[in-house]
Amino acid sequence: MRHIDKLLKYAGTDHSVKREIWHGAQDWSFWMTPLTIAEKQLATKNAKSDDVTDFALQLLCAKAQDENGQKLFNAAADLPVLRQRVSSTLLDKLVMAMIADDEEVTEEVDMKSADAGAGKGKRAAG
Repeated sequence: MRHIDKLLKYAGTDHSVKREIWHGAQDWSFWMTPLTIAEKQLATKNAKSDDVTDFALQLLCAKAQDENGQKLFNAAADLPVLRQRVSSTLLDKLVMAMIADDEEVTEEVDMKSADAGAGKGKRAAG
């Protein structure tokens, strides 16, 4: 098996992870596939500015899904509403939950190993 195939099997985007956000006494959950470099780049491009908030809103609209894989937001319709009515504190929590997926592996993966991380990295509970 090629190393790229091992990496994709271990850390690919063919699965969804659940994210839960607590804001005040409210729980808000959503699902997402792991964030890719291309998705980050697209969110940056679509933000049309260097403003972190615009990037965060683009990412939220692109990635947040329900348990059936349906997008929760329509960027064209929902971005203006999200900008006006969602607190920056909640948006920060949502974005941190989305990008935390990039840091799920808590132990270094030994790519020289024949197992390429099988059982070596721990995945955080999603």
